[in-house]
Amino acid sequence: MYIRLWQRVTRAINAKDQTEATQEKYVLEEAQRQAARDRKTKNEEWACKLFELDPLTGEWHYKFSDTRPWDPLNDMIQFEKDGVIQTKVKHRTPMVSVPKMKHKPTRQQKKVAKGYSSPEPDLQDSSGSEGQSVKPSTRRKKGIDLGDIQSSIESIKQTQEEIKRNIMALRNHLLSSTPATDYFLQQKDYFVIFLLILLQVIINFMFK
Repeated sequence: MYIRLWQRVTRAINAKDQTEATQEKYVLEEAQRQAARDRKTKNEEWACKLFELDPLTGEWHYKFSDTRPWDPLNDMIQFEKDGVIQTKVKHRTPMVSVPKMKHKPTRQQKKVAKGYSSPEPDLQDSSGSEGQSVKPSTRRKKGIDLGDIQSSIESIKQTQEEIKRNIMALRNHLLSSTPATDYFLQQKDYFVIFLLILLQVIINFMFK
């Protein structure tokens, strides 16, 4: 009944007839008030047929909203009957039940079913065995890298010792040389000493 009255109000609004819309709305509200008085007389609780209240948000939501996508091959027309939105279709889609897949119990599940309390050995699968096979090669690679580093360090130490010996030899040469020594040779010796000292500083800085 209320739907029919609401339709009259809607038609009057669409026709831009404010007087008729107000009159039809008054008729609708009067019908609602009379229904409320009847329920109170009969001690009946009011129940909303088309909407439901969300207890979290306090908002009313339409019960029969069709949110599925439109199927142009099966859906023909959508209509409203007694406030319920319905869709006329060519044929009803049968409900297809998906059979449940049966899983074979694993070794761990079998042992648990038999009463074993420590299934840890079964946790070692193929990936674990692969990890074990990879570990030796990784260790060998680390051993090779360490060997290369150690040999490089020994080579650097030998270079440092050789530089020290050259510096000492040049120092002794300068101390034992007479003032008549050629000036060009002295400048060359100082330059070599400077390069050797600079190389020593760089090596020490790199291996701090």
